[in-house]
Formats: sequence, structure tokens, C-alpha cells
Amino acid sequence: MPMIDLSERIAGGLLGVAAGDALGATLEFMRPNEIRDKHGVHREIIGGGTFGWRPGQGTDDTDLTWAVLASYLDGPYTLDRVAANMLDWYHTPPRDIGGTTNIALGRLEESGDPHACGRTGEYSNGNGSLMRCIPTTLARSDAEVRRAELIEISAITHAHRRSIDSCVAYGEMINALLEGADPSEAIAAAQALDLRPLVREALEVDPSEPVEDLSTSAYVIDSLKCAVWALQQDDTFEETLVALVNRGRDADTTGAVAGGLLGVWHGVGAIPSRWLETLEYRPRFQAAVPTLVALRREAP
Repeated sequence: MPMIDLSERIAGGLLGVAAGDALGATLEFMRPNEIRDKHGVHREIIGGGTFGWRPGQGTDDTDLTWAVLASYLDGPYTLDRVAANMLDWYHTPPRDIGGTTNIALGRLEESGDPHACGRTGEYSNGNGSLMRCIPTTLARSDAEVRRAELIEISAITHAHRRSIDSCVAYGEMINALLEGADPSEAIAAAQALDLRPLVREALEVDPSEPVEDLSTSAYVIDSLKCAVWALQQDDTFEETLVALVNRGRDADTTGAVAGGLLGVWHGVGAIPSRWLETLEYRPRFQAAVPTLVALRREAP
């Protein structure tokens, strides 16, 4: 693989989230046979879907990624800034919002305390914190700082250890890729952490497993597993994402989480230009890259 510099990897991570989200948004809640009947193989960012998205519009995945990212721009990071940005989005109001996120942000609105609103139950392990967590790792090279911020940002909405560990493992892979690791080394870096068994199992997905056997549900373990599977494929950024989102169900978040990981690995140059041209968040994400590069290079 040709040399890819840090700024290209960071841009690839952010725009990979946005591209995967926008590509998958058309297919959210659909079954594979419905997708084949209506779209054949869906590979263009055309909007529509259940919520009538504009082509290239961000769903809650990209919106909340921006809410986290903005907390690292134009001033020092604080958890209160993240919470305020998330509440600003909550008040828009969003046309699509996950159940756990909806309940937690309602509690945040009432209490004003981002430490006391996250859901801790077994059935609060959707992918709503995993989908938005990439900015923290793009901004933080120091492991202790990065993991602490990943944990507290996840816990605003998803405070169960399984969701938190998924964010930390994802961040470890992103960080390793930013530092020059290959996919197997990045996965090994995450596996070296103290993780819950189900999170560890997701990291051990067989890359030869047929995409048809993967679940693209909204369960955080399924989304993490799909992303790790995607990272190990020998195909292009485009073909790997197309294969995943055409499984439907929670296609936008599956695409966003895998797209972020793939974007860091392959770099922004691997994302099809016809996709990039549609993305409404592209100007904001590109403008953030120099700040993220500078933050990563700060001494801990």
C-alpha cells in the first residue's frame, strides 16, 4: 500500500463515517431480498429510504459524530461541551434517533448531568455510542486520555460495559492504524485490552466468513464485528462497504462504523469521488482535519 499521511487517514476516518452512513441510509430497515428487488446492488448515494434523506445528508450517525468532533474544535474538550452539542441536536428535533439515545438525552435534558443519564441495562447495548466515537481517537494519541474520554462520552447514553468496551476497542484499532499498523496489528492492539468476552469475540471474526452470515442489526457487537470483518477484506473501500450495506437492517450505522475504520486504513483517497461530492458534512469534516492533526501531535 502506498504511504498515506496522517491527515489523509484522519480525513478518511471522518468522511468514511459520512459516506457509509449516507450509502446505507437508503437501505435502513430493509431486508436483503427487498434491496435486490428494488435496487439490484445498491452502490450510489441517492438518499430516500424510510426517512426520505437527501442524497449525502447525514443521519444521526454523522450528526452525532459531528457533535463529538465539535467538542474538540475551537477550545478545550470538556464532557459538558459534548453533552451540550448532543442536546442541541436533540432539540432540532432529529428525524431518526435510537431508543437508548432518545431516553438518555431526555434524562440529560432534565438533570443537566452527563454523568447520570446513560443507560446501563443489558438491553441498552445498541450501536448508538460506537457510531459517534471516532473523533476522540482522531484527536487523542495518548492512550490514557483517549480511553477515559471514550468511556465518558459513550456513557452519556450507553453506559453498559459492553458498549463502552466496544468504543474503546474500536478506538484502539483506529489509533493503531493512524500510527502505521496494518489491520492484523490493529486488531491485535485491541485484543490486548481487558475487554468483555462478547467484545473480544467480535474482534475474532473470521475474515473468510461470508457477508451473508453477518448480522447488520443495531446491536453494538454486530456493528463492531462487521467493522472488524470489513477491515480484513482485500477488496476496495467501495466494494467492502457496498457488500455490507446491501445486507440492510441497520445499514446506515453498519456503514458508518465500518466506513470510519476503512477510511483510516485506506485513506481519504480510496473513498469514491462521486460519493465524496454528495456529502453535506464534507466541508466541515475537511476543515477539522488540521486541528485534529495538531491535537494528536501535542505532548501528553
